[in-house]
Amino acid sequence: MNLFSLSDLKALNEAHASDPAYDLARRQARNQLVWLHERIYGEMRARRWDVHFRPEWSISPAQVSAQAPSINALRLRYTKAEYVARLMQKQFGGPPLTWEDLAWLGIGLDGQGVFVEWNIPATARLDAQNFYNKLVMGAPEKRTLRQILAELGGEGTLSLRQQGQVILNVRCARLVDLNVLNNTLEKFVPGMHDWNIAMRLLVTDTRLATNAAPDELLYRLAQLYGLHQFAVWSPRNNFLDRAREQPSSGIAP
Repeated sequence: MNLFSLSDLKALNEAHASDPAYDLARRQARNQLVWLHERIYGEMRARRWDVHFRPEWSISPAQVSAQAPSINALRLRYTKAEYVARLMQKQFGGPPLTWEDLAWLGIGLDGQGVFVEWNIPATARLDAQNFYNKLVMGAPEKRTLRQILAELGGEGTLSLRQQGQVILNVRCARLVDLNVLNNTLEKFVPGMHDWNIAMRLLVTDTRLATNAAPDELLYRLAQLYGLHQFAVWSPRNNFLDRAREQPSSGIAP
C-alpha cells in the first residue's frame, strides 16, 4: 500500500478543487502529510537542519472556505526559525514578515502526483535578493550551486513564475551548464518571480510504499536542503550587506 492513492489526486484536480463534496478526501490526504511529518521531523532536527515546522502555517488547509476557495494542492512546508526571520526584519526593514515572505522546503500532493520542492516566492524578497547577490559575487558561488544541482540528477525542474504564470521551465541537469545557468539568472528578478525547484513522483511509485515513503521523501528533501542552506539569508549567510559594500561582478562568469 502506498502513502497516497489515485483517488487522492481526484480531489485536487481542477474539476473538483472548489467542490466542498471533496473536503473529506482532501482531509484524508492531509492526514497522510501529518503522518509523514511525525516520521521525518525528528530526523530533521537530529541532523540540525535550520528549518522549522510552524503549526499555524506548515500544513495547508484541506477544506474549501472563503480564505481557500480552491484547493488544487496540499503541502507540508518548513521554513527558517522565527528568531532568524525577526533578525532579518530588524536588520533590513520593510513591512512585517509573514511565513509567506520566506523561502521554504516542502512535500506536497496535487492532481499530478507527489512532489518535493524548494520555493522562494516573489514575496520572499530578502531571501531572493540574498540568493541572487551571492551568485553574482563571482565564479566560486556559481560553481557550488552547479555542484548541488548536479547532485539532483535528472529529476529536478526549475520553474520561474510571475503572478502564477510560468515564464520558464528548465531541467536542473541543464543548469549545470554555466551558459544555461547564466541565461536563467538573467531572467530572474528577485521580488518579482517565484523560484521553484521540484522533484516529482507518481503516487503509484513503489518507493512511496507506506513503509518506505518517509525515508524516500526525506532523502529528496535533504537534496533540496543543500540549495536552501546555500541560498537563504541567515547571519552566517549574509549577502545582502556584502552587495552594499562592493560592486556586483555581473551575471558572468
